[in-house]
Amino acid sequence: MFGWALEANQSPEDSHFQTAWRIVAGTSRDDVLQGLGALWDSGKTIGPQTNMVRWGGDALPSDMIMWWSVQVWDETDTPSCLAEPARVFTGLKASDWQASWIGRYFVLPAGRDVPQDALYDNRFQARPADYLRKEHALVAKPIRATAYVSALGLYELYINGMRIGENVMAPGWTDYHQRAEYHALDVTEAFFEGDNCIGAIIGEGWYSGRIGHNQRRAGNHYGGRPALLCQVHIEFADGRVECIVSDETWSTRQGPICYSDFLAGEMFDARLELEGWCAPDCDLSHWQPVEQIDPEPRLPQLDAARCEPTREVARLAPCSITALSDSVSIYDFGQNLAGYVELEVEAREGTEFRLRHGERLDNAGQLYTENLRYAVSEDIFIAAGRGGETFKPRFTFHGFQYVELTIIGPVTSPPKLTSIAIQTDTPQTGQIKTGNTMLNQLLSNIFWSQRSNFISVPTDCPQRDERYGWTADAQVFWRTAGYFMDTSAFLTKWMEDMIDGQSPEGAFPDVAPTKPLNPYRLTPQPGAPAWGDAPIIMGWQHYLRYGDHALLERCWQPFKAWMTYVEAENPDGIRRNQLNNNYGDWLTIGPETNRELINTAYWIYLADLMAKIARVLDRDAEPWLTRATRMRAAFAGAFIEKNGHLKSDTQTAYLLALDFDVLPSKHRSQAVSRLIELINEADGHLQTGFLGVRHLCPVLSDNGAEKLAVDLLLKETYPSWGFSIRHGATSIWERWDGWTQDKGFQSKAMNSFNHYAYGAVGEWIWSRLAGIDWYEEKPGYQRVQMRPIFDPRIGRVEAAYEAQSGCIKSSWRYEDEVIYWTITLPPGVDAQVLLPVGMMTEQGAQFALAPGHHTLKVTATKTMN
Repeated sequence: MFGWALEANQSPEDSHFQTAWRIVAGTSRDDVLQGLGALWDSGKTIGPQTNMVRWGGDALPSDMIMWWSVQVWDETDTPSCLAEPARVFTGLKASDWQASWIGRYFVLPAGRDVPQDALYDNRFQARPADYLRKEHALVAKPIRATAYVSALGLYELYINGMRIGENVMAPGWTDYHQRAEYHALDVTEAFFEGDNCIGAIIGEGWYSGRIGHNQRRAGNHYGGRPALLCQVHIEFADGRVECIVSDETWSTRQGPICYSDFLAGEMFDARLELEGWCAPDCDLSHWQPVEQIDPEPRLPQLDAARCEPTREVARLAPCSITALSDSVSIYDFGQNLAGYVELEVEAREGTEFRLRHGERLDNAGQLYTENLRYAVSEDIFIAAGRGGETFKPRFTFHGFQYVELTIIGPVTSPPKLTSIAIQTDTPQTGQIKTGNTMLNQLLSNIFWSQRSNFISVPTDCPQRDERYGWTADAQVFWRTAGYFMDTSAFLTKWMEDMIDGQSPEGAFPDVAPTKPLNPYRLTPQPGAPAWGDAPIIMGWQHYLRYGDHALLERCWQPFKAWMTYVEAENPDGIRRNQLNNNYGDWLTIGPETNRELINTAYWIYLADLMAKIARVLDRDAEPWLTRATRMRAAFAGAFIEKNGHLKSDTQTAYLLALDFDVLPSKHRSQAVSRLIELINEADGHLQTGFLGVRHLCPVLSDNGAEKLAVDLLLKETYPSWGFSIRHGATSIWERWDGWTQDKGFQSKAMNSFNHYAYGAVGEWIWSRLAGIDWYEEKPGYQRVQMRPIFDPRIGRVEAAYEAQSGCIKSSWRYEDEVIYWTITLPPGVDAQVLLPVGMMTEQGAQFALAPGHHTLKVTATKTMN
């Protein structure tokens, strides 16, 4: 699929729109820029389409680099120049792979040695990282070289001593028993005529390292040792192609990484450094042959990576350093994040530096780590005494804001610490700020919790012994996530993980990848309501944001299988069976909502979505509409009292019933009134868990209670978003009461301070306060729905969203009683505007806007409710 976006002009009068397009694709960047399409030239194609354009050339060969560009015509038939060409790797077919999985022997062919104390022993039984190498002579410098690399575990690739690429935690997490992803890397400049050396370091990662909360089966979820797969295609000027592959001719040994584990941390002994290990003519006296490995239970399917790799994305210096003793100091980096610390030291040989990570400090100013449970989160560096030395972990990461540094031994100068944030490098698409300091911090907290938990899969938390891809956490947050970052490729990858975890009976899992959640099951843990429902909800949201039919088509049969699984045991339309873990409104701090009500409301919502998806895919929607009608009647009979109240009289019950549109129309106004009463009875506070919180502000503002929605957003007393911020939060807390003045820290059994689910309010901030929302009938932001809420307590909002269709901007500010609102719409994108009740412009209160730049003056004739 191909897509592009167009930039907006500064005024509607000068606004242009696309009337035709042309794609040019070839093997040479320069040729493509000249308009020479050796692989495909679509020719001038009439139409406004800028997204999801299918390939129209011949089938592409594998192992090729393709360049492509686009040219467009405006309404005057004036063509643009060709855009700067983009590069695409075509990858390898299954039949192209010649490489074998290789790794260090469990037991050398000569036999097992008698156990004895060893340099790499540790209390975690974590493996040292393995160093692998292969020398290869080239008769000439290549004109092109592409490395295709994967690992069961994690890898770093080196050629002739040079690190290749900037990826970390590569290639990412999948169900390795089913599939592994590989990266295609351009390594042309790394090779020379003559002797060359390819090297790799591999670590345990998700494959054999410790992940999850079950300490009776903490690691080895997929296998017992990491393995490498590497195939390098080298092309010469005369057309010859050589292939270097991982096989039994490679060598391996252990080095300075004594162990590296996600939960334990990493220990690096610089005295064991392997000088020149990836250079030709290395001393191989301590190296041993690798073993060719056939992973159990089967060879994984090899797929090209579907989304961006994980990379280092930010570096932060400490904002304070507090000495606890001569040898122990606490570093505060001012931001809770996922990543690691870079340590720069000058010290004598053997001096030990211990880095312990935590999210908070206790009342005594000590590092608080009880909420990490069994995650040790300690990195250890032992100096070689060679002057300035730098260390940062390779194959572990932590969730932290604070680091406790303990130095054992003499140092020449004070160490320097820098925290490094990592994430799957999804492009940032949204920038937003307001005139309210607390709200700006909330937006920052949402962004950082998303960044911290987007590492190969969308996880619940980055710090404790868990880090699962929980599905409900993601689905309540997904609309918010799509504003801050381009999640299209990320979800495409994770949807495969969820499908890999689907049972033969059709049950989607609670987490994906699934294996570590319950390692004793032979089949994945089937999902609960709202958890197993997540793929359908997220698939539909993905379509509305990106206009992507292909993902819906890919998932249609798995979606149907889930609906069949649910319906099979709930014939009367009330969802009381096949509930599995049945979490309900998780972590609610108010009265508990009846779980059958929650489950049935979600089921009705899914039936509505399936009908919509069926229409998009030109399938029969009627069976899904019939189901939805039948279930609505069952819901009304089971959960609506004679006075119109719900039998489960909670905020979450009314929020779901209203937002999922499950109530008869005659009961909606009563439900809205009762919801407002419940909020007032709670002294104007929310009382939801994370299933309810996503709907809170949208439902209120959709039903005439905009002021109350903003009240809740800006509240700073417990429970609220502002309460955590008032007490130092730099990310979203897992629990409203993660810490309170009265009780201190919540239960150490489950208390993350970096958990994005309650950040789901972000979608409302973007769609209603900024006024940038999708329009369901024209997905992919071909049209924008703008229903802004102006509130003087917020003062101003400035937002820019890089949609699939181009950059959409919305900025408003209060000046006395007048609101000045500027809007920018890219070419081909219009907007439907609906102002709050009692507000007007010269165009009225409801009107359309054409592409381009607009400045509006809004006057209020009525106070907001």
